[in-house]
Amino acid sequence: MRAPSLVRLLFPAALLVAACSSDSAESADPAGMQPAIPRDYHQDAKAVLDHYCTNCHQAGGIAPFALTDYESVKNHAPAIQAAVASGKMPPWLPSDDSMSFRYERKMPAQDKQILLDWVKGGANEGDAKTASRVTFPPVELPAAPRPDLTLKMAEPYQPNQQLGDDYRCFIIDPGTSGSGLAADSYMQAATVKPGAPQVVHHVIVFEIPAKNVADVRKKDDAEAGPGYTCFGGAGTNGAQMITGWAPGGTVTRLQPDEGVLIHKGSIFVMQVHYNLLNFSGQSDVTSATIELATTPPANQVFLLPLANPSALKIPAGDSDASQVVPAPVSYLQQALKLPGPDVTIVSVAPHMHVLGTRISVSLDNVPMIDIPAWDFHWQQSYFFQKPVIAHANQMLFLECHYDNSASHQPVVGGKPQMPRDVSWGEGTLDEMCLSFLGIRFPRATP
Repeated sequence: MRAPSLVRLLFPAALLVAACSSDSAESADPAGMQPAIPRDYHQDAKAVLDHYCTNCHQAGGIAPFALTDYESVKNHAPAIQAAVASGKMPPWLPSDDSMSFRYERKMPAQDKQILLDWVKGGANEGDAKTASRVTFPPVELPAAPRPDLTLKMAEPYQPNQQLGDDYRCFIIDPGTSGSGLAADSYMQAATVKPGAPQVVHHVIVFEIPAKNVADVRKKDDAEAGPGYTCFGGAGTNGAQMITGWAPGGTVTRLQPDEGVLIHKGSIFVMQVHYNLLNFSGQSDVTSATIELATTPPANQVFLLPLANPSALKIPAGDSDASQVVPAPVSYLQQALKLPGPDVTIVSVAPHMHVLGTRISVSLDNVPMIDIPAWDFHWQQSYFFQKPVIAHANQMLFLECHYDNSASHQPVVGGKPQMPRDVSWGEGTLDEMCLSFLGIRFPRATP
């Protein structure tokens, strides 16, 4: 099933994705809420840091410093205290009102208290030979994708520094002699690695079916240098989103019985949005790794963008502008020609830009996801523990809030911007009110 016209009409150039750190778990330490117990690194703090933090805070990780040894942790103890006390770390944006997700990184209060008590008590090292007093169940993390397909830009691209936002599309053909993909395949896991994360705003990988390949090759041939200019998509109506990345993103993995269909003869276009407001000359070679199902899965998944771009208006100076996007489930079911009266939702991926403050997606009056303190730098797809069944008589609501006051403006070239009227747009200084929904339906069989 190919993405229908509703998806093409609403499809913007922005995306999802996953973040770092480990799965949330309750500490087995019964004394976690008893600050009278002296805490030290080896018996207490190390286990908590290893569970929640070192997946990112390690040598070569995406975090700015490592937290894998006592000296590093002690040096950053004040920063750890501030980040944990404020809830900024570990980075988990959904509130407790949200539905349960796979790979959650919430840190329970008793585990926070262990770190706070350790810092307050002097951040002592303790004896490395002593056993930890804190234990956790095994960490649940999405496994890295098997490299069945490696999609990589053929050569480095130097973004156009005359632009504040440079949208560039790069053609990647997995076949030989321009033949495209050898057979119908199903993507089950993927990860994107931006070559220059300082300037890469987002990445979207599109499938270009065989009948539309000539369209994108013509665009590529018409422009000098690697790739071609593209806004809002891949430059052809036949494109279907496969996967993507935004700041904070890591592995996307579907359930074993799910997959995104990629058709025989297709090629790929990798759209990269470069945010050049503070550009310092980096070149980029972005790549994506895709795992394909060994046998066709029972269910297909595609990403439906929920948005109303033309209605988004954020007046200059308004400290709490908002947009609500209603969507009758019956309309989605009919427009997408899904089998059965219901819509099965397996994931949600909210997206706004830098003026955003809060975003939620609800089914009737029940929040599916509620992010009360939006952070542009931590975006991801959230996969529900159990699929959400949306019935035909229900309504989906996407609600976005923005602060466009003088005190909440982005900084460009070291200078805060003046408030201005803002509407939907592809640039970093424009805005979006968007959430992708992962929709699952039974795979069509011959």
